[in-house]
Amino acid sequence: MRIPPGFTTGLLIESAPDGQVAVGVARDGLLLGEFTMSPLDIANMAAAMLAASRDAAAELSKGGDGIGESAGAIVSPSSFSIGPGANPEEDALVLSFGESHLAFSMRRETMRQLGESMVAVSNRPRPH
Repeated sequence: MRIPPGFTTGLLIESAPDGQVAVGVARDGLLLGEFTMSPLDIANMAAAMLAASRDAAAELSKGGDGIGESAGAIVSPSSFSIGPGANPEEDALVLSFGESHLAFSMRRETMRQLGESMVAVSNRPRPH
């Protein structure tokens, strides 16, 4: 794994042979180490990071106006589907990224509202 020009500190992530994902850790322009993980491990790590982000945002909003950073990474899934949720009264929106899957469990009423919003957005005229 090579550190791209201008990159100094953070995670380097790329596909690896045999369906694995390579993860490297760089600090001050030096590669500290790298390892491979399965797509399932990557999905679990992403879910844990999103849950921690949610919890941290809740802490921030206690003392502020509740408005956080809205600019973030835009990720395009390779596919999505609907599946069973975490509880019997919930369904899940499943986003797939190759062989990694991330499921968002929600009550059926929330799922219905999301679906209606998606239909409304898809029916908007596109700007030329």
